[in-house]
This record gives sequence, structure tokens and C-alpha cells, in this order.
Amino acid sequence: MENRRDDMRAMATERASSMRQQALATAAKRKQEYLGARVSKQLREKIILKAEELRIPVSILIRNILTDYIDNQTVDDISQVTSESVVDNKGGFDDVIGWDRLTLNKEMSCEHCSQKLNKGTEVVYGIIPGKNHVIICKKCKTIEGIG
Repeated sequence: MENRRDDMRAMATERASSMRQQALATAAKRKQEYLGARVSKQLREKIILKAEELRIPVSILIRNILTDYIDNQTVDDISQVTSESVVDNKGGFDDVIGWDRLTLNKEMSCEHCSQKLNKGTEVVYGIIPGKNHVIICKKCKTIEGIG
């Protein structure tokens, strides 16, 4: 009879410990905030592949990258990165030194309206010195009065 009582007590202790761990995990989740950001399909795929490679959830990978970046940068560095943005708040392309037409060889997104652009689509690309290019669709080309 005493053996059974000890077993029941051990089971109750284990159950209580499990419930406490669940409650702590739920409380920790409530303390975290959600932050959303739009990214290109290519960047999204790269992030997912890297998370799979590291065998961690995407949200943890992104959190770690942002934390490392912010912790290791000065206010001036961060201001410079945000001011160097390809597209300013008005949607302009002031950093582009030239435009040309291009037929896509792979799927991409328009950097102005985020429309999915399939392989073979005619687009306009802008050249930015020392940086990547800008790809925009024909519709946005017309709206922006480019090329």
C-alpha cells in the first residue's frame, strides 16, 4: 500500500513540475513582442534555408541576427544604413545612376510595388554604384516616369 502511495506522490510531483514548466513557457511567450517586416521572396527563401541548416526556428534566427547587428553597431552606423536605403519614403530612386531594360531569367519581385515577376518578364533595372541593382516592373516604370 505504501509503494502505491509513493508512486502516486511521484506522479503528482512530476505532473506539477510539467504544469509549472508549461506555465513558465506561456508567460515567457507573452513577454515577447511581434515585429513584422516585408522581404523579397529570395531573402525569405535564404532565411528559411539558413534556419533549416542551423536547425532552429526562423523567428529565432531573425531575432539573433537583429540582436547581434544592433548590439554591434553605433547609432551613426544604423543611421547610415537606413539613409542609404534604395527606395526613400516617397518611393523614389534617387541613388540610381542609370536605367536599362532586362528580361528576367528567374522569378523576382518589383522593388516598388512588390508584384511577383516571372521568368521571362520584361523589367527595368537601375544601377546603384557599389550596391545591388533595383528591379521594377513596367507598370511602376510608367508611374515613376523612368527610362
